[in-house]
Amino acid sequence: MEELRKERGGTPPLVARESAAAGRDAMADILLGVLRENLSVQEIGLDDKFYALGGDSLIALRVINDARARGIPLTLRDVMVHQSVRAMLSSPSVAAAPADGNPSEGHGPTGSAAPFSLLAPEDRTRIPEEVQDALPASALQTGMLYLCETSQDPLLYHSMDGWEVAAPFDESSFRTALDALARRHPALRTAFDFGGLSVPAQLVWADARPGLSIERAADADEGAALLRAWCDQQLAAPIDWRSPSLVRCHVVALPGSFHTVLAVHHAILDGWSLSRMAVELMTLYAAARDGADAGLPALSPDVQHDFLSAERAAADSPAAAAHWFRQADAPALLFDAAKHRKTPDADGRVEFALDAKLVRSLSGVARMLGVPVKSVALAAHVRALGTWVRRDHDIVTGLVFNTRPPSAGSDLATGLFLNTLPVRFATVDDTWAGLIRAAADAESEGAPHQAYPQAQIVERLGRPPFDVTFNFMHFHAYRELDRLASLPTRGWWRRGKPSFPFHVNVEISGAEGQVRIGFDPAFLARTSVEAYAGTLRRALASLVANPVSPAAPSTPENRGK
Repeated sequence: MEELRKERGGTPPLVARESAAAGRDAMADILLGVLRENLSVQEIGLDDKFYALGGDSLIALRVINDARARGIPLTLRDVMVHQSVRAMLSSPSVAAAPADGNPSEGHGPTGSAAPFSLLAPEDRTRIPEEVQDALPASALQTGMLYLCETSQDPLLYHSMDGWEVAAPFDESSFRTALDALARRHPALRTAFDFGGLSVPAQLVWADARPGLSIERAADADEGAALLRAWCDQQLAAPIDWRSPSLVRCHVVALPGSFHTVLAVHHAILDGWSLSRMAVELMTLYAAARDGADAGLPALSPDVQHDFLSAERAAADSPAAAAHWFRQADAPALLFDAAKHRKTPDADGRVEFALDAKLVRSLSGVARMLGVPVKSVALAAHVRALGTWVRRDHDIVTGLVFNTRPPSAGSDLATGLFLNTLPVRFATVDDTWAGLIRAAADAESEGAPHQAYPQAQIVERLGRPPFDVTFNFMHFHAYRELDRLASLPTRGWWRRGKPSFPFHVNVEISGAEGQVRIGFDPAFLARTSVEAYAGTLRRALASLVANPVSPAAPSTPENRGK
């Protein structure tokens, strides 16, 4: 064989084809193993689809990272669009890769995370010695802090995550855990400087600890009262974003249990990050109490740098600009230009629960159609909007995108990795299945451009690109707490106030879920918002009852503004 190879100047065609086929088989086995591990599904075939197996955008990041660590240069679009292992292997990015199963250069961390590397050289001399790293603030961070300053609303972008632990409180172990959490996550040591450097910047201090306060209560009623009083007091006090840490922690200890609250500024943590903080805090607490190793995986320093680099590239992309302007170029649904000039105060709330049967049914529809559950919920939302405002075409809603970069370990990183961008539905007069697929397509088509700054759309249009926003949340991180058998948690809750005048949040937590609708009473009457909520509930029920039926809630309603 070696003589034949030399005579013909290389590997014989048949041998080359056999070698390539063996390499592709090896890559298929690797990808199947990666999917089994991350989806917790043992039986997966070459044609089984990622979303039909229960995948979502965060699981997709884990799949991408694990595949790249094994030498397969998978992309987010490969997973979102191609979905099956057979189709992924035929995608251009994977098909062009060496089929030897060995990690190759360029598919791991970017190595872009050298401290201060994203700032101009002249800025580095102005940074205090106690600062470990400094980076430009993202467009979203800059916008959030600007609105906080101009509105003077202490509730705005002030987020809280709370829960109860059914075990006695150990103060020493808790302090040890909170300090370890701050050392582990740069976000907990971050503050902002918007005047001392050439660009708005986020400063990561070498030593900054979250504030911790502890109260003790004799019984549950006293504990609940103390907890409410602390939360109300904290929400009434503005967070100083110039001083680290922008995180405060409070514990109310009872004789056999304790309540914990993490209060943060949204500019440093998104919802997924906040859930990771809660889970890691409990994991570190259990380890400190038991004198054990917490076993938390190491974090990559590249993620925040890669996110900012992606934002810069998207901001300069004509293709990204064209995509989002097409999405936004439609008449407003709710508010005229005059109302858009007022900073909203969305302190109104309408909520309803999603029972376990409905959550299972939504997941079943998603699996049947091979789409994320998020797409199913989004379809119900836009159909309800259309019915509510009596419009069957050009429905534009803001959609919250997960903008974590496909860097190694990005699913574990904490920070602000979100963007809310316009998604336009040319029509909502379709079957439920057709509308759900349109929702999935809208997100996958926007994914390559999801880092594009929303502020640039506003500047181009001269107005906000949407007046309704939709966010879907399914925080898998909480499942990790099941491993802490000696620290059972219960009563999870979350509070927060964005700057959108009408926002819809669908959150799945365990077997059940909840819809939380926030609105500005100066713009919309409560009865109007309740009409939308009722329409959304009927849309969800209609959808799961018959996914191939016409997409329409049972009873039309108007806004009644």
